[in-house]
Amino acid sequence: MNFLFEPIPPDNIWNETTSPIAFSIGEFAVRWYSLFIFIGFFFAILLTIIKLWKFYKVPVDPFYWYCMMGIPTSILGGRIWSCMIGDAKWYEFFNFATGGMAIEGAVILTVILGLCWFPYILRKPKYQVRDIFSEPVAVRQVSTWVYADAIVPTILIGQIIGRWGNYFNQELYGPIVTNEAFANWLKIHLPYMYVQNDGNYHQPLFLWEGLLNAGGLLLLYIGAEFVPNKKSGDLAISYFLWYGIVRLCLEPLRASSYTFWLTYLMSSLWVAVALILLLFNHLLIWKIRKYHLFLLIKTYIIYFSIKWWQSLKLKIFRHTKSQKTEEIRKIININDQKYQNQKQHFIRSHQQMLYYLGR
Repeated sequence: MNFLFEPIPPDNIWNETTSPIAFSIGEFAVRWYSLFIFIGFFFAILLTIIKLWKFYKVPVDPFYWYCMMGIPTSILGGRIWSCMIGDAKWYEFFNFATGGMAIEGAVILTVILGLCWFPYILRKPKYQVRDIFSEPVAVRQVSTWVYADAIVPTILIGQIIGRWGNYFNQELYGPIVTNEAFANWLKIHLPYMYVQNDGNYHQPLFLWEGLLNAGGLLLLYIGAEFVPNKKSGDLAISYFLWYGIVRLCLEPLRASSYTFWLTYLMSSLWVAVALILLLFNHLLIWKIRKYHLFLLIKTYIIYFSIKWWQSLKLKIFRHTKSQKTEEIRKIININDQKYQNQKQHFIRSHQQMLYYLGR
């Protein structure tokens, strides 16, 4: 999968109607593949901004900073994964003209970046929201999973658009088309599906994947917003479930030169882990968030650390259940009142706050 710029080849094996080159800048040729990749980035970012601004009404600034870090990170991750599965060579890692980009690596690395970035940046007072229905009026930190629900599903539109780059590169195609009527349709509407190596038209897997992902995008971006009792994180997790199933269904249809065993493994893991996380998100994780278990654990860690430095040994933290609850509540109230006088622009109802706090 050739990417970005490359020198114009002296002997062009493509005919006038099928060329992977969109246009030339001096001595360099800009390929359709790179063009569609960046168009996909643009629309994914646009849909995320709309979701954060119009649907969730939370600050968008943290996402802008994330984009500046996330775009190069996704390219790096895609390149690393491509080398891992054998689609590119490690010694040609920075030679993008040789091709090799894999969506799995891009997603994994940018998700890791997001899980590090958003918990950090959302702690700042200007990115917090006010719960006007609590007593006293409390300032709350928006859950990282709210941003994940807005960002992760829009990856699908990037994949839908980006796959057209594979079409113009004449790669990642499926079996030979044996139906004459369908072959004639491809000849008229999708001429790049004619593979010169074997002189046949092939199944446009990029199109089938794009249609399936378009259905997933509509479900996760619009339809899921009307599902009652959903928890923050559900939409982000559902992306991995959806795309894992799509890849498992289409991967066996790929030409052997574009089939990698590691892709089967990763797609299976995405489906399995997504199903487990969805169950945990509804049965357990929301309870952990609700009762501030992580805050309790954090308090214990800090307490024992101080005691260890003071006495060089750990002492058992003996408190009754009511004392523990009261201690945690004091910490929460102090944190709530700390930024109470800050000017806030995002005021939510109690039900919305439950979602924004990750419950």
